[in-house]
Amino acid sequence: ATPELVSLPRSPQDQAASEAEASASISVDSSQPVTSIQIRLADGGRLVQKFNHTHRVSDVRQFVASARPALAATEFVLMTTFPNKELTDESQTLKEANLLNAVIVQRL
Repeated sequence: ATPELVSLPRSPQDQAASEAEASASISVDSSQPVTSIQIRLADGGRLVQKFNHTHRVSDVRQFVASARPALAATEFVLMTTFPNKELTDESQTLKEANLLNAVIVQRL
């Protein structure tokens, strides 16, 4: 017999703590150009984070994964809103990917 695994739903405090940790993990250099990116999550949530223009698409993905640990184990894609385009080249900077002050959508 194997023990049954029960996962407890995350409380809003846990979620807020994860978001705060994720936000703190992004080091923004205020002497460089800064942009805000809004991320609409697959779970219906919304995150807004400041990034430098030189941050990469992979930094945004890492931010989403650490802000929502429950979604980190799930494969997801990040897309622009209009025109819909999947962000496949994660080595691009936000400026190169034309994501300055953009809205990004997470799809599972």
